[in-house]
Amino acid sequence: MYPKIRKILTVEDQQKAIKAAKADNDNMIFPTHIVEKKGEIVGAWSMSGVPLVMTWHKSDSVTARESLIMKNTIDSIMDDRGTNSYLIACNSNSNYYDHMLKFGFEPVWPTNIFIKE
Repeated sequence: MYPKIRKILTVEDQQKAIKAAKADNDNMIFPTHIVEKKGEIVGAWSMSGVPLVMTWHKSDSVTARESLIMKNTIDSIMDDRGTNSYLIACNSNSNYYDHMLKFGFEPVWPTNIFIKE
């Protein structure tokens, strides 16, 4: 029997997918689809369901104070969109990397992001 993929329609199913991922040492936090095999959740997908913020600030032109003000602007925009939890990308070589915890962000997992063009 091949795995079956179905869209998550309830908060309960979303929580089940998150719990199953955590039990398998994965940090799936915004699942939109469940992968089932023989009635067991064996995977989850997030298809355009991740509220992700990507920023770039020229490293020698934006001060730490200005960054904090812009971070508050990001929070306000996300709140206006009804999103109280979001991911923000930060390169490990960024000047901001060491400050992310101070900005109120928690690391999710070390990973690489690939692009399909």
